[in-house]
Amino acid sequence: MIKRRLHQILLLGSILLIVALGFSSSATQRINLIIYDSLINLNTPTLASDVVIVAIDERSIASLGRWPWTRSHHAQLIDRLTEYKAKVIGFDVLFTEEESVLSDTEFADALARHGRVILPVAPEKNDQNASLIELLPLPQLAMHSSAIGHVDTELDIDGISRKVYLFAGLGDARWPALGYALYKEFNDNQIQERQPEQTQTLATQGTGWIRSTPFLIPYFGEAGTFPRLSYIDVLDGEIDAESITDKVVLIGATATGVGDALSTPVSSNHQRMPGVEINANITAALIQDENLTQVSSLAQAILTLVLLSTLIPIARYLPRRYYPLCLPFAILLNIGLCITLFEELRLWFPPTEALLLQFLGFALLSWRRYNASQSQIQRLNKEVYQRLNFDPLTHLPNRVMLKEQLKQATENASQNQRIGLMIIQISGIKEVNNLLGISAGDKALTMAANQIQTAVDFQFPVARLEGLEFAVLLEDQTDDETINHIGRRLLQLLQLPCELDGEHFFFQPSIGVAIFPEDASDDESFLSNAHTAMHQAKSSHKRGLCFFAPQFKEQIIDESSLINDLHQALAQHQLEVYYQPQVMSNTGQVIGLEALLRWHHPKRGMVSPAEFIPVAEKTGLIESIGEWVLDTACFQIAQWNRDHNQNIRIAVNLSSLQVANPDLVATIESTLERARLAPELLELELTESILIEDFEATIKILQQLKDLGVKIAVDDFGTGYSSLSYLKQFPIDRIKIDQSFVRDIDQSSKSAEITQAIIAMAHSLNMQVIAEGVETDHQRGFLMSQTCEELQGFFFSKPLPSAKIEQLIQKSQFITPNNSSQSHD
Repeated sequence: MIKRRLHQILLLGSILLIVALGFSSSATQRINLIIYDSLINLNTPTLASDVVIVAIDERSIASLGRWPWTRSHHAQLIDRLTEYKAKVIGFDVLFTEEESVLSDTEFADALARHGRVILPVAPEKNDQNASLIELLPLPQLAMHSSAIGHVDTELDIDGISRKVYLFAGLGDARWPALGYALYKEFNDNQIQERQPEQTQTLATQGTGWIRSTPFLIPYFGEAGTFPRLSYIDVLDGEIDAESITDKVVLIGATATGVGDALSTPVSSNHQRMPGVEINANITAALIQDENLTQVSSLAQAILTLVLLSTLIPIARYLPRRYYPLCLPFAILLNIGLCITLFEELRLWFPPTEALLLQFLGFALLSWRRYNASQSQIQRLNKEVYQRLNFDPLTHLPNRVMLKEQLKQATENASQNQRIGLMIIQISGIKEVNNLLGISAGDKALTMAANQIQTAVDFQFPVARLEGLEFAVLLEDQTDDETINHIGRRLLQLLQLPCELDGEHFFFQPSIGVAIFPEDASDDESFLSNAHTAMHQAKSSHKRGLCFFAPQFKEQIIDESSLINDLHQALAQHQLEVYYQPQVMSNTGQVIGLEALLRWHHPKRGMVSPAEFIPVAEKTGLIESIGEWVLDTACFQIAQWNRDHNQNIRIAVNLSSLQVANPDLVATIESTLERARLAPELLELELTESILIEDFEATIKILQQLKDLGVKIAVDDFGTGYSSLSYLKQFPIDRIKIDQSFVRDIDQSSKSAEITQAIIAMAHSLNMQVIAEGVETDHQRGFLMSQTCEELQGFFFSKPLPSAKIEQLIQKSQFITPNNSSQSHD
């Protein structure tokens, strides 16, 4: 309880700390600004050609002399721009003091001649009393300008210029921004006038300078994006007039150390943007109607509440395992809304406040879930203990409790005391399930548990391990005979017929027994050895009683080691496909190859297929291995046929697991397509036992394979269910006589007769015959005399790796006794 309370206090303290830090204006504002800058850089608008900058640059200063210049130069510049038909001119240069009567008059006259020149005004602190004053143009100049616009730009807390106030002034926001004034003049003042928004909270700087109607600047790019003309080039008439005609011309300083330059969201490598270009961005944005507006405080509050409210149903209805994803989902929703509003509606919604509230909401929801889960955990602990230690069906102790009992029993056993452990596996429940249903099977298991308890007179602990396995712990035993007697009694009782729902059935028990301390030194090996004895009783196919013997463990260890090695064999390229030629009996021409698997183990050496194939079938590895052999053999024969202009077929053996796989046909079709191998050059070999394992299903599969064009052969024919009645029902192309008959042709007339009968039967069914295991010239002669079409065996060639097979194919298309000897190397 104290620990739980401490967790609650820490969580509450963390939430309060997040709120205190998160809603700090500087922290949230800086995060918002970072997000805003990213969006600005990803959504820069396309710049039209309505605004041009006449730059007071280094080259102009070098030509006209030290700044500031005489206003006569400005007068000449205006006249030149008038000549070029500039539509509107804006100066980002303050003219607050008198220069000379002549130059001021000359400048004023030039302003009047053009008629559409806008001069700037800016705030400045008074050096005497630190109050703000307005730096206005000289009255003589102001009266000849078409308008006056302020050049005051807002800087955010990080010193970056992101917005301008469209109206500002000393004591009254009466001056339009320079860019806004240029925009109005460019449109001949035929626009819907924006009025200062007095209802908005006004920002103030110093004392008395009033700002109104904020405007987010949608920058068109970093410094240098706008076209620039050098002041001196325009003055000297060395430009194309079309670059000026009917455009807004902004005149301002771009030279280093002259005029102002500010950091912007689009500034890269700390490159500042001249003030004149910032005003150009404002002007162009207004002209192109690239309005970027921050949502109102009310809209921001509503959107924040909407985003926060989405967190509650997500957290409530999302499955428990996905609960941690609800916060990232809510955050993505927040950021997605921010991006969508920015890109589609040009609205800036600062998301940080909503993000903080989402974190807070998630923390509170997590706290609530935590408290609810604690009470649920306490309630479940009792159930967990019951489930952990007892079987829910039979209410017997389970494996966990049995292990604890074994540990205590072995630790407390005296020197002369023996302990018996019986592991009992019950068969026959599956038949009950199939006949009467699963619930009846559960009843049958309960009956088995009762019979086991009855057999031991309820004196010894009985446990249900899992599935169909039970255990009996026999403590305080003095001799093996008593344990054997109890085992026999168990066997007899469990083999008695049982009745359930009017049906009779029989249990088929397999009982393994281990004795402590003879068969084990601790509780773990005790349980393991009893299991080993049970599996030995089961594998002997004589359901009964089996006592542990050390050799049982060695057999399991050897098989387990072989299984582990086999798992790695394919990945470590220890498996290799060998090929044995199949030849025409009358000519010796190689017409086929059989793919045979070999395993080169780094420690075991060459492992016999007879040793590892049964293990592969038992573990299911035969499917992946068989698919690899099929793939390798098909690609190899296709390559040889293309390289040597041959039509040699490849024979590949299929296991029962492969035939039962519903994807077999699709796998073979895919392999043929990828290998570019004609279907008729692939022959699939199946044993007789596979054919009859699932008669109807096998016929269906083989017919589908035949429809692909693949050949089908029966391997090891004559050793199983050789029957004309079943054989003719399968779409078989070839029968392969088992080598045991071929090998005995020389010594056994019976083998010769059987071989002769198989050939005759196959021919009567229009099937071809191939005999394997041909090792002598006499065997070959006999088979030829019986019109056996194809032969295979060491007489022609033993199975060879691919390199030697290719040499054989290259050397000759025919194998005769004279040229086959080298293939036996």
